[in-house]
Amino acid sequence: MELRDSRAGGTVGSEATIVHATPITARWWTWAGYRANATLAASMSTIAARHRPDDFGIPLRPDLTADLWRGALETVRSGLPALEQPAADQRAVRGLKFSDVLPPDLASATIAARLADLDGARRVLSEKVRFLRIG
Repeated sequence: MELRDSRAGGTVGSEATIVHATPITARWWTWAGYRANATLAASMSTIAARHRPDDFGIPLRPDLTADLWRGALETVRSGLPALEQPAADQRAVRGLKFSDVLPPDLASATIAARLADLDGARRVLSEKVRFLRIG
C-alpha cells in the first residue's frame, strides 16, 4: 500500500484502484503484484486483454466501457470466494521438477496454483474502483 501511494503517480490512490481507459488502451491499475493481477486477469477474462499483467496492473480490452467494466466486476465479485487460477506457461510446466512423470494436467494445475494469489486478488476486489475514460 505504501508503494502504491508513494509511486503510483495518479494511477491509483489509497481510496480506490483506477481503471484508466483511452480510445486505444485500457488498464486497471491495482498495484497488487504479478500473482494477484494474474489471478484477477484470469477471473475477468471477458475484459482482460491478451497481454500479460504485471506488478502494477492489468491490460484490459481497448473497447472497454464503464458498463462492461461494472458488469464484469459484479460478476466476479458475486462469485467470491471462487476465483480462476492463471493459466500455466508451458515452459514453466516443462521446467517443473519431475514434469516428465507427471500427467500434463496435474503439472499445469501445480504451476497454476503456485502462480495464483487468491487472497491478494480478493483484497483488490474488496476495494473501490474509479473508472476514468480519457478522450
